[in-house]
Amino acid sequence: MHRMSSFISRGAVLASARLLNQALALLSPLLLVRLLDIVEYGRYRQFMSVAMLVTSIGGFALTANLTYLLARSPERAATDITKTTWLLFLVSVVSALFVVAFHAWLIPVEIADSWWLLALYVFMFLNLEVVVAYWLAQRRSVEVMQYTLVVTVWRLATLLGAALYYRDVEMIFVTIVVAEALKNLAIYGWLRARGLLVFRWNREALREQVRLVTPLGLGSILNKANEFGRVVVGTQMGPVPMAIYTTAHYQVPLVNIVQTSLSDVIFPDLVKRAQRDPAEGLRLWKRAQMMVAAVILPAWLLLSYFAEPLIRLAFTAEYVSATPYFQVFLILMVRQVFQFSTLLRSVEDNASFATSNAVALAINVVILVALMPRFGLWGPTLGLVVGQLWTAWYLGRRVMTRYNVALSEIFQWRKFGLAIAASALALAVMHGALTVLPAGIASTLLALVVFAAVYVIAARFILREEYGYVVRAFTQRRQAT
Repeated sequence: MHRMSSFISRGAVLASARLLNQALALLSPLLLVRLLDIVEYGRYRQFMSVAMLVTSIGGFALTANLTYLLARSPERAATDITKTTWLLFLVSVVSALFVVAFHAWLIPVEIADSWWLLALYVFMFLNLEVVVAYWLAQRRSVEVMQYTLVVTVWRLATLLGAALYYRDVEMIFVTIVVAEALKNLAIYGWLRARGLLVFRWNREALREQVRLVTPLGLGSILNKANEFGRVVVGTQMGPVPMAIYTTAHYQVPLVNIVQTSLSDVIFPDLVKRAQRDPAEGLRLWKRAQMMVAAVILPAWLLLSYFAEPLIRLAFTAEYVSATPYFQVFLILMVRQVFQFSTLLRSVEDNASFATSNAVALAINVVILVALMPRFGLWGPTLGLVVGQLWTAWYLGRRVMTRYNVALSEIFQWRKFGLAIAASALALAVMHGALTVLPAGIASTLLALVVFAAVYVIAARFILREEYGYVVRAFTQRRQAT
């Protein structure tokens, strides 16, 4: 029990850092839509969507694999980090050359002249992404928070500075490329100073790393390829629909923060427990994921309820048409509760991740092709959501097989149902308060306080164990500080 409270405490630090980073990153679209007109902002989103798609695919899950290696064999940290760095350099070159070779087909016509900047950005972005994996394996959440916060502030400051000074999207592209290059120089110096980047060749370590990362990297490529809807929207429908679709999809990275923070914190322990008894890892994972569900489920209902006013407030009235797509994407919040791939990775079953995403990609393509010509943005929206729901079902079945357990044992289903009931009760009480109170910001804030109070009180009784974990985690952290 003490150990679970420690996980929650470290997970809370990591989640807080990522939430803060996301809040800072959210400033970029909020300010850019005011500094640039909708067409110029759409061009910027076209550039970033292609870049993020290529880098997420090109990264080949090398940093995720590094976390596993460092957790399993911490004494080989310098060797594994060096080999990962070399592999990242290789995939960054390949990814940049891919952009150069296929820019005529890959890059929308509105930013066609910026293909060389996109290639440079991809190259810079992929290199030396090893620091977070190192600190996670060391169980150092505070250092992860400090590093990610510094990087986010640096990227945000250079982006907004360029937008404010130049008011030209081409110069914004130049600035973010230079910013990534300077960041890489700083990371290289830090790695060399700590002796984590050494120029020694270890054939066995490299062979093992390639063996482990190949199915994981293939699964990562297929998973990220499911984001191809953004590129299709940008190239086939133009910058304005692209801006609307990106706004609707924007909540999904926020969903990942809570889920991945606790998963990243417990993953090194899952790896160590899997070496002794995989059932121990399954028990730890179920407790952790129930904590994630207790946070995500009420947030899902709240965001669905306030979807339209949130978009109007955050992105101006021009983007209100993104509301129905936003609400459908919110289904992925519930999907994120069931991250069975983490369990499978801890026992070196990376092939299931690849298989599930291959089928999900096929589902995505079929739905997009069938619906987009007639129903527009509903094609890529439903394609992505349905495909991801399939992966949850398939990976859940694989966990049942690999861990030799029944469906009732792969999750805390009773508590999950109680968390949904508590969230629904809080939402109903909040809705009642809003119908009685006069319209206004003060009434909305008061209703949100009512929602939080009802949910916390309900959780105190129906999620007693999880409530105790949280109280002990924050009590211990307060005493430590």
